[in-house]
Amino acid sequence: MRRLLHLLGNDRFSSALILLLVVVVTTGSGVLGRVDNLLYDLGLRQQVRPPPDDIVIVAIDEDSLSKLGRWPWSRRLHATLVDRLHADGARVIGLDLVFSEPDTADQPADALLAEAVGRAGNVVLPVLLENNRVNGQVLETLPLPLLVEQAAGLGRVHVELDLDGIGRSLFLWEGVGAPVWPHFAQAVLDAAGLLPPSLSRTPPTSAEESPFALVRQGQRRFAFLGPPGHVRSVSYAQVLTGDFAPGSFRDRIVLVGATAAGMGDLLPTPVSGQGQPMPGVEIHANALDAMRTGHLVREAPLAWTLVIGVLLALAPLAWLPRTNPLGGLLATTAWFFAVMAAAVMLPLVARTWVPPAGALLAILVAYPVWSWRRLESAGRFLDQELKRLRRQLGSEAGAPPHSLPRDPFAARIRQVQAASYRLRHLQEERRETLAFLSHDIRAPIAAALMRLDDVPAAARLHEPLARALALAEKFLRVARAEALDAARFEELDVAALAHQAVDDAWTAARARAVRLVRRLPDEPVWMQGDFGLLHRALLNLVLNAVQHAPEETEVDVALETAGDWATLTVVDHGPGISPDVQARLFQRFSRGSETLGGTGLGLYFVRTVAEKHGGSASASSEPGAPTRFKLRLPLSSSPDANTAQWADHE
Repeated sequence: MRRLLHLLGNDRFSSALILLLVVVVTTGSGVLGRVDNLLYDLGLRQQVRPPPDDIVIVAIDEDSLSKLGRWPWSRRLHATLVDRLHADGARVIGLDLVFSEPDTADQPADALLAEAVGRAGNVVLPVLLENNRVNGQVLETLPLPLLVEQAAGLGRVHVELDLDGIGRSLFLWEGVGAPVWPHFAQAVLDAAGLLPPSLSRTPPTSAEESPFALVRQGQRRFAFLGPPGHVRSVSYAQVLTGDFAPGSFRDRIVLVGATAAGMGDLLPTPVSGQGQPMPGVEIHANALDAMRTGHLVREAPLAWTLVIGVLLALAPLAWLPRTNPLGGLLATTAWFFAVMAAAVMLPLVARTWVPPAGALLAILVAYPVWSWRRLESAGRFLDQELKRLRRQLGSEAGAPPHSLPRDPFAARIRQVQAASYRLRHLQEERRETLAFLSHDIRAPIAAALMRLDDVPAAARLHEPLARALALAEKFLRVARAEALDAARFEELDVAALAHQAVDDAWTAARARAVRLVRRLPDEPVWMQGDFGLLHRALLNLVLNAVQHAPEETEVDVALETAGDWATLTVVDHGPGISPDVQARLFQRFSRGSETLGGTGLGLYFVRTVAEKHGGSASASSEPGAPTRFKLRLPLSSSPDANTAQWADHE
């Protein structure tokens, strides 16, 4: 439970969890299905293809109704039309007309139409799937039996309407009890011998048990050729009277259907401009072309849609923690439009549709969610810091409660401002204390030491006063190191600094008969830092090594560079240091050897200077082995180690 609470407190994890829930809930529920459909429609409108030359619509339009009379017409007219199309060499004829009941006004006309269909041998007739009442049983309405016997194929004239009432998709197979009927466009292609291998000619098997249920398989969206009226059409009356050039229908797919507004066979489509619906026969023409040219679009399974949506939604968390607020906002906005553009173009490129609304919503809220979580973290951090400051500074750490604004976050900022003012005041007091130590304490002690030289009887006071002066000096150095400001760093040569530190330690080394060996490069090694403090830190290490080194031994001072780092190493051949002493070497008031005395501030000062410069100080040794102190510092630029020239000097 504690680990879970820790994860929930993590900004990135909690933000990812929120975005994941947005994607899963939105995509799984389909609440933004209309947005998905709008984006799909936007993509379709970007690609208008030229109409195929071998698809022609024979339209029952307003001109035909005015010339041939009101609907329904005698089936003798349809028989004549089929004969004319067959005589002109039509490859297949798709009659998108319902002949489910006998022609009571002209009973011999049904037989004449059946004979014409039989003579043509390439006529496809429609099957209707309809309800006899609201929420009633779905019924299959077939053409008259004598027409079915002569037809080259049967297919459903049905387009699936989405929740917004727009037709975008169809089912390849459908039927009551079993999916036995292909789509009308599919049946026309099969009769023409143009059915692609990817589309089956035989009904698929189904596990549906209810004989009265509507069973569907193979739902596909399809790409439209263009807006209504894009496919070439010829008036029904014009064909019936033979008013067309011979060969106009040769080897062409001919679809016969109603386009007149009064016929009621009109549906809204994604490409219907200005609210103009598309005739059902033209929708079949578009579906037919999509089938044979591979423009049927599969919708990704829900599991894959969720996986892709989650990955897209979590992508902003890769850059939001690493960018400033404006950069994160711009990057997230660019990602939103990139994902939307990719989703719009995906059906046209990959023939696959991945509903993007869930991912887009998550991306849209990613920046506010991340900002909220960061503000929560900032608020918690401010609260913790204010508590710490109150413990350290007392009641003066924050602003008085009566002066705080009602906004909690603004109140925290006001208290932090008050605490910051108090800290600046303490800094001023600290600087005054350092000034007091540097002058009012050190000066009298130094003056006392000078006067002791004139008083032989007071020689015993010389050593304690000297130690007091040394302690004041070291304390002052530590205080200056702790207050070091990186903004005041200057460019300096580490190699020159090391040479000067060795030179300054030469007198002490000579007094103990210790040789100082330099292994320093001749070329400059540049970094940003405070020369005085770095020089004193290295000098402390060299003097410490000289102090612990036996007589007639060496102390090595080396400088090496690797990548963006420089390492100063000081090695002595003294008695070594035990592991328990090494663990506290760089702590305040800790000494490596009680016998040699010291204040315990020298190595602490070295570590403080190294850390203030972004580096580190370390020691490695064991009893009876050489002791190696390292000062690791960052360089201002990567040195070229291959061109550095090294030299050994004593």
